[in-house]
Amino acid sequence: ITQMRFLPSSSILLLTLGIALGGEYDFTIEVPAGKFQCYFQTVDNTKYKTLEIDYQVIDGGDLNINFMLMLGANVLAQEAMKTDGSHKIELKESGDYQVCFDNSFSYQTRKVVFFEMFLFDNLGQLDELDIGRIGAQPDGGFVKKMEELGISIESFHASAQRIKNELNKVEYHQSLMRAHEARDRAIMGANLDRVTLWSIIHTVVLIGVGLIQVWMIRSLFESNSKMGKMLRN
Repeated sequence: ITQMRFLPSSSILLLTLGIALGGEYDFTIEVPAGKFQCYFQTVDNTKYKTLEIDYQVIDGGDLNINFMLMLGANVLAQEAMKTDGSHKIELKESGDYQVCFDNSFSYQTRKVVFFEMFLFDNLGQLDELDIGRIGAQPDGGFVKKMEELGISIESFHASAQRIKNELNKVEYHQSLMRAHEARDRAIMGANLDRVTLWSIIHTVVLIGVGLIQVWMIRSLFESNSKMGKMLRN
């Protein structure tokens, strides 16, 4: 993250996402009640062909939020009152892509949102470590040792690339599992608070009803009790 600033004339939070490791970004953000926040991802490299965004609300209220993906004034994707979502678009032009979360419909509850962004090349791979550069200009000793092991540079590159792709998938699914776990904990906590509140209310009501019943029964046996006279009549 390279820059963050607030616009005085609006409630939009501008956050410029800087270049991180490779083409994968993940963030956990908090959208206050009644606010509209946008996060910017600059795409100025033509090697990026596809942008994928996954998001889910992990805490706050009914776990829903409005989502928009925009480029300038053009809305590329939009969803309303969603708990989670996934969008994949083709990058036809460079620019600052906006990922916006709208919680303006909520007056009291803030929302915690986890989202990931992936930039893929024309092969559908993340722009991370270029495996092809490893051993691109090997010395004679390295080549000889590889040949003694019966391994070529090409097969080594292919195996390393395959392993890297599988590790990327593992990391992606682990991130989703962490987000699901956080959301489940939030739901469990909210349910516990709700059950505790209603249990206290029911307990107070039961105690109150019991005290009223005792008072009414006692009044039946008191000759000077107005309530007793009214009940006996």
